[in-house]
Amino acid sequence: MDKVRAALAALLLGVLLSFTAPVVAAAPAAVAVTTQAPASAVLVGQQTPAPGPVIDPADNERANQRKTKNKVVVGVIAAILLVIVVWGRSIRRKRRKKSSDQAKGK
Repeated sequence: MDKVRAALAALLLGVLLSFTAPVVAAAPAAVAVTTQAPASAVLVGQQTPAPGPVIDPADNERANQRKTKNKVVVGVIAAILLVIVVWGRSIRRKRRKKSSDQAKGK
């Protein structure tokens, strides 16, 4: 009975951990370095490049949904495999006990 409790506790822990949100570390603030250029060096038609890639919030949300779905699928598969293992061990234990009882003549 203790093994069953331990297996159920491990199963519950696995399920709880699979549903937790990933921790996102805050990125340090970017340090801007500015230099003074002479006025004659600046061109009239010059544009500054974009600071970095633009991430669409809809794409980010879809990626988070896919990741969550994958975690749920993996959690369900792990739970099913755990149930199969526990069930198989209980069957083996019953067969072993039955065969040892037959050997003793009970």
